[in-house]
Amino acid sequence: MNNLPQNNIKDDTKISPNFEFEKYGIGVEDIKTEAEQLLKQGKPLNLFSELQTANKALHDANQMPDPEFLYPVLLIENEFTILFADTGIGKTVFATQIGNHIATNGRKVLLLDLELSKKQFEKRYKDADGNLYNFSNNFYRIDFERLKEAPKEISYLDFFIQSLSNRIDENGIEVVILDNLTKLSAGSTDNAKDTIPILEALNKLKFEKNLTILALEHNKKVSANRPIELNDLQGSKMKSNLCDSVFTIGRHSMDKHLRYIKQVKVRSAELVYDTENVLKCEVTNNNGYLHFETIGYGSEYEFIKEATETNKAELIEQVKDLSSQGKKQREIANELGISLGAVNKYLHK
Repeated sequence: MNNLPQNNIKDDTKISPNFEFEKYGIGVEDIKTEAEQLLKQGKPLNLFSELQTANKALHDANQMPDPEFLYPVLLIENEFTILFADTGIGKTVFATQIGNHIATNGRKVLLLDLELSKKQFEKRYKDADGNLYNFSNNFYRIDFERLKEAPKEISYLDFFIQSLSNRIDENGIEVVILDNLTKLSAGSTDNAKDTIPILEALNKLKFEKNLTILALEHNKKVSANRPIELNDLQGSKMKSNLCDSVFTIGRHSMDKHLRYIKQVKVRSAELVYDTENVLKCEVTNNNGYLHFETIGYGSEYEFIKEATETNKAELIEQVKDLSSQGKKQREIANELGISLGAVNKYLHK
């Protein structure tokens, strides 16, 4: 993808008369910023809303409905949330699960998939007999046409946002899942120059369309033997300031099927999943539905302890001992905080 060029259009004369505005759903006034229009009209600029007393602000807010948890407790209505994690840990799987949950409850959700092809998506949601999983009809998905070029008169970012806006309007979308932020930038999303315009454009779209946005992002390369922190988010200082909440996914040091969910920033709710109380999940495929299954709660330190051969040998011995006591595999998995797949594997060692 080419670098996102800056939009330097200042007046109507800079726009080609052959540019097909209707084709792309935009016009001259959409290209100019509101500030440019006000300056041209000789009107004063103002960044602020109406001046009012603190009591009036409280009264106004009290008349508004409280935002809902669309996916407890991670996604709140009308907020911009970032989910970050290492490559291959299941960000897309969990985000798809969140989207389908919200769609099943009646909201229209759009998954903007910049990662997977349709065929790759299909393979995740098909059982051994070739039967496809049945998603909610309120759950939409679109691919990213990487080779499509923007018109010369606007920047690629403007073209992307307008195209997304059109899809939202056409289908009455209420929730957007963007997978992922890195794919929108030619440079590194650890760089403010590349990142801030993207996040500001998404935030503007959120306010204009009354949307809830969940954006996926990578993490920095850090040690797997310490708790995950907000600073581990790629470009953390910039991104965390421009979103409402952030949560992450970590993996178990000795069990490839186990994950944990941890919140690292919340703005309008209680932080529930912290280091001492992460949400424990097992990645499983049930009848063609690849998803995270909740198996309990626990300390993050249970997941990140160093995986030594001694630890593993002790764990295998515990599994076999509990099995000899007549306990079922699921009971053993729950007691030891490991996945059902790991129990089955250790019993056959």
